[in-house]
Amino acid sequence: MDTMKTPILMALTVAALISGCDSKQEQARETALESRADSLEDQAKATKEIGKAESDAAKRAADAQAEALKQAAERTREQK
Repeated sequence: MDTMKTPILMALTVAALISGCDSKQEQARETALESRADSLEDQAKATKEIGKAESDAAKRAADAQAEALKQAAERTREQK
């Protein structure tokens, strides 16, 4: 029985060692994917910041226009 266990254990050990080691190609692929993911996250952050800045600018413009219309309404009422 021991003679059958030894080759099986050796085969399992070799298989575990081989599967546990990433090849250089796998490591390069993982590094490239991680780099791409980081780049996409940076783009997302920049896009969000641009959107926020544009939103803030649009709000300021709308507030200024609303204030100008209120002043025009007030001047109209004063003409009575």
